[in-house]
Amino acid sequence: MGWYQALYEGDGRGEGPSGPRPRGLRLLGHVLRWHWWTLVKANILFCLFSLPIITIPAALKALTRVCVLLLRGEPMDLWPDWWSGFRGGFLRTTAAGALAALALSAAGYGAAFYGRGMAENGLLAAPALVLAAAMAAAVMALFSLFPLLEFSELGLREAARSALLLALVRLPQNLAVLALLAALALAYLLAFPYSTFALAAIGVSLFWLAACLAAWPGLERYVFHLTEDGDS
Repeated sequence: MGWYQALYEGDGRGEGPSGPRPRGLRLLGHVLRWHWWTLVKANILFCLFSLPIITIPAALKALTRVCVLLLRGEPMDLWPDWWSGFRGGFLRTTAAGALAALALSAAGYGAAFYGRGMAENGLLAAPALVLAAAMAAAVMALFSLFPLLEFSELGLREAARSALLLALVRLPQNLAVLALLAALALAYLLAFPYSTFALAAIGVSLFWLAACLAAWPGLERYVFHLTEDGDS
């Protein structure tokens, strides 16, 4: 009966063992163990809601709501919470996603452009590295930006500024999530096309859960002021 118990209690209806919630990587393992089926369903919803392309930012904000509620151990009903996260502030979220896509595209194109010329002129390595670092910083800022869009009343400019600052404040944790992203991307490429099923089943939820885990303590401390300075 062990497999049945794991399936039943791991679908978001059980909180697992009683007592203080774990922290750090143990919290990530806790959520994966007890709520893996919720993450699968959220991943499928993300893929479906992202099909129109323009809705990707709103779908990511909805996934953010699900991941943060799971990490905080708060009551969560998947569909109502998903829909609330998706439709709430839709225009603001879409604008944020468009600006982020523009910034990432510009930095990525510039890094690739200068990178191709490095073989002929070594001096081009400097702008290539600067643009690559800017692209990484923009990606790390997204880890905090979408929780800010969902759980705060900050305007888009203030949210973007706070997200960029938190990308630096939580740099070690954010770099670890970037390493996870690189590992997942490499695994996807090596196992393609079989890895497509894993990506559609849980890949995005797994990565974004780790991103929210890296970003949320900084948001609690510096934005929402829910923890003491000594907590992490």
